[in-house]
Amino acid sequence: MPEKGTQHQPPLIVHLVKNREEQLAAEAQKNPEADHGLQFFTRQPTQRVDFEPIMEWVGVFFRVFWLSLFSGSFLLVWVFALKLAGY
Repeated sequence: MPEKGTQHQPPLIVHLVKNREEQLAAEAQKNPEADHGLQFFTRQPTQRVDFEPIMEWVGVFFRVFWLSLFSGSFLLVWVFALKLAGY
């Protein structure tokens, strides 16, 4: 149970959303023939993002990664073989 004098205040975003809803309701009452319900869905679609260059760089990264992993493994085996040979 909260102590006396403490009050819970909702976050600022809640106040902003309530204010916006009140503004939209007031505008809808002023202009009943206007369609306010679909204004957020009538925006122009955003431009399509081209992921082809990004996918090329991801492919290059994985090729270099596997090559370095293979080279490191080969070097490790070579050093181990030389150690066993007594060098």
